[in-house]
Amino acid sequence: MFWSHLGIDLFSKRRPIGPGRYEVRGDHVHLARECPDHGASSRQVWGSVDHWKWAHEMAGDVSPEPAPEEDLVVDHDHACLAVVEVTESCNLSCSFCFASSSPSGAHRPTEEVIDLLETVKQDGEARPIQFSGGEPTVRDDLPELVELAGGMGFSHIEVNTNGIRLGTEDGYARRLADAGVTAIYLQFDGLSGEASEDIREVDIVAEKRAAIEACREAGLPVVLVPTVVPDVNDDEMGEIVSFAMDNLDVIESVNFQPVAQFGRYEEHGGRFSLDQAAGALADQLDGIGQRDFMPIPCCSATCQMASILVRGDDGKISSLAQYVSPELYQQMSAMIGEEQWLEMMAGTELGGDAVCSAVGCCGDDSTPIPGVPDEVLEMFGDVLAVSFTGFM
Repeated sequence: MFWSHLGIDLFSKRRPIGPGRYEVRGDHVHLARECPDHGASSRQVWGSVDHWKWAHEMAGDVSPEPAPEEDLVVDHDHACLAVVEVTESCNLSCSFCFASSSPSGAHRPTEEVIDLLETVKQDGEARPIQFSGGEPTVRDDLPELVELAGGMGFSHIEVNTNGIRLGTEDGYARRLADAGVTAIYLQFDGLSGEASEDIREVDIVAEKRAAIEACREAGLPVVLVPTVVPDVNDDEMGEIVSFAMDNLDVIESVNFQPVAQFGRYEEHGGRFSLDQAAGALADQLDGIGQRDFMPIPCCSATCQMASILVRGDDGKISSLAQYVSPELYQQMSAMIGEEQWLEMMAGTELGGDAVCSAVGCCGDDSTPIPGVPDEVLEMFGDVLAVSFTGFM
């Protein structure tokens, strides 16, 4: 049985924080929680106990001991990526929304945004940040906020967007790039209009494609961010990866976000755990296994999983994880800092340099990764980072 005390908003906005614990029930891992006002609750967070143990072993974790009752924080460290919500307003009313946003939401005052950025810097470093919402592009002053953050020392600035304004307003992508945006975190639920209508209440696939083209012209790297809903678009994950592979000049990575009982989804029921989502994607890609998606050594072993995928001349997609032993992976992970992992997932130059430095695969004086065939290393420049991010 796994135990952890967590500092989490248990139920919804402005509800009290309380302790939680991980419990094994059958072959599943559940998060059980108690609230003095709302009673007990429990939800499945992992589909396989064996996979849960493997993830913690790969990340070098041990099952955490319960913290003192008065100390309910998850970790006294810092966030890997700070999400700065600049508005509660959105130009969509999606069926599934982690932020529960709507067109009636209000913008956060600029002074509060500055305060949030200052809070992120309290540990002495300008962590990677992501402007989010709501839909941040509904704020006409978003480019100015980006410039403000850059002036405060933030060098990695993502914008989390549904892409509508990027795809419909000429020159907007260039404005964001000129302001200092380093990556676009693009909501992208699939290539079919049906998935878009089910999740977003409207078919906006054309706008998504136009947004990608605008980012290509502006030189803005794109991270595709599919919200994955079982029986709605989970069967499109493989197609999304293939689409990204076809557009590697602009799409740097894919970050799948399986739905959880979080935001505007609670009324729909259960969750899609990271191990279940990774298994579903592996089933759609020949030659890829569930455990090719390894835990990212940041925050928690069960917070994010990722793999580096390559596609050969024959069109077959494979994972570099298949050529890396657990011991070597742990050594490489220890050599790459948290910020560099985030940069790598966004496909930035800093992230690529960090990986090359750690594995020794680049440069005239480099040492190849032990056990990795030369033909695989030759494809290292044409790779796609694919990750899964979970919400408890």
